[in-house]
Amino acid sequence: MNKRKKRKHELESRMRIAESTIDFLVDQNSQLWNLIERNALATNSELKILHDEVSTLKKHKKKSFFNRK
Repeated sequence: MNKRKKRKHELESRMRIAESTIDFLVDQNSQLWNLIERNALATNSELKILHDEVSTLKKHKKKSFFNRK
């Protein structure tokens, strides 16, 4: 009977460690997804700014002599 109790106690201990490890990994995964989302939003906003700047440069570009009418 004593061996059963020891084995049960050891398994419970391992389960607690496994649960805490899983909780930690789930939390880390969540933090990484939040970081990815923030980076994507920042990249998209920078690309939008560059796109707007290129658009304004194209609008103000003087037409070539042969394309004028």
